[in-house]
Amino acid sequence: MSSSSDPPVITRVHPGEQGDTFEIQINRPDVHNCVNGAAACLLLEAWRRFQREDRLLVAVLHGAGDKSFCSGADLAALDQLATLGEHTSSSAELRDRGEGPMGGSRLVQVKPVITMSQGYTYAGGLELFCHGHIRIAEPQASFSVACRRWGVPLVDGGTVYLPRLLGWGAALPLIITGERITAERAQQIGLVWEIAPQGTGLARALEIARQVCLQPRHAMLADLNSAIRGLHLPLEDALEVEAGNLFPVMLSESTQTGLARFARGERFWFK
Repeated sequence: MSSSSDPPVITRVHPGEQGDTFEIQINRPDVHNCVNGAAACLLLEAWRRFQREDRLLVAVLHGAGDKSFCSGADLAALDQLATLGEHTSSSAELRDRGEGPMGGSRLVQVKPVITMSQGYTYAGGLELFCHGHIRIAEPQASFSVACRRWGVPLVDGGTVYLPRLLGWGAALPLIITGERITAERAQQIGLVWEIAPQGTGLARALEIARQVCLQPRHAMLADLNSAIRGLHLPLEDALEVEAGNLFPVMLSESTQTGLARFARGERFWFK
């Protein structure tokens, strides 16, 4: 358990078989887990650590308390998040470093990320939610490009990830109107993969992560990377990227171990 007296972002490592789960908690429940400068710096540090440490195989991002995943940027502290008024080269430098106002939001993660919402998932919070390769919600969660009301743009991946995840037909109305949608509606349009019973979302996210960490890691990482890299390549180029995985993966230790398990009659189905 955490409280508002703890740091604004808390990380925990859960050991696993093929790798560990890296839990990242936004811990500002008194302000609906909105992100200020200190939280953004800690998020950036966490995401860089996740990329850097090979043992960290799956990340789980969630918000503290029972009200919010993340309500977006702390509008009372925008000066801490964006270099407003500075030369445009400042924005380019931030982009090249992968930072983004919400902290690490321009880093492309090629290891699995699970995001879990139990409440308000608004504006920059919705952008962070979209960074999850697997997205879980509890029934009371709600989603909105809420910054539309205040004239604040999506600059942490929202205009990039929403169309890719949902297609234009579902993404553009969300982006244009800022309309709130329920978890059920979010699942219908593909924003949410699974709805967990109220109060169980984090446990479910960690259970999914644990099961991912039971499977041979090299094939899973290669397939995820191939899907990400190949999405907007021409068909022939995407197939070439995929084909390049065959021999390195088949010769990897984790795949050899997996094949030995199959030969022994062991079977594993994801639940």
